[in-house]
Amino acid sequence: MSEVKKSRMRPRLGQLMAQKGGIYVGEALKRADATLETLREPSLVGIGHHIAALGAMLASSADGPARIEGLYARAADIVSLCGAERNEAVEIAARSLCDLLDEAGALTPTVQAGVKVHVASIKLLHRADANSAMQDIILQGLASVLEKQRGETAEKNSMA
Repeated sequence: MSEVKKSRMRPRLGQLMAQKGGIYVGEALKRADATLETLREPSLVGIGHHIAALGAMLASSADGPARIEGLYARAADIVSLCGAERNEAVEIAARSLCDLLDEAGALTPTVQAGVKVHVASIKLLHRADANSAMQDIILQGLASVLEKQRGETAEKNSMA
């Protein structure tokens, strides 16, 4: 009979706090914020490059599966850089685009239209002032685009 061994790892912050001359939580948080601030502009520039890449991929004539994979990869790259954004709207929009592409069987005209709406929305939200009313409207619109696509996919699957 095998025996399960459990080990509890202490987080790095806990280790620092326990050391003699350690660090207070408030100081650790200040340092983390300072570090994030130095990464903010390069991350925002990276998001801008990925948005441009999405637009270029939409305009390309590459075949369906390769385009879907490329579009998905760029949207996922945007999600990975979204910690630099001061609001979460860009991340939500990029995740919605990932969901749309992940669930798409092919890059049909309807899916392409949904991708274009998502890319335009991400571009609008990126570096925009935090206007929660505007963000909510945009994100609700993206959610309805995704739901419409899901409904069309379910309808096609039930006919098959």
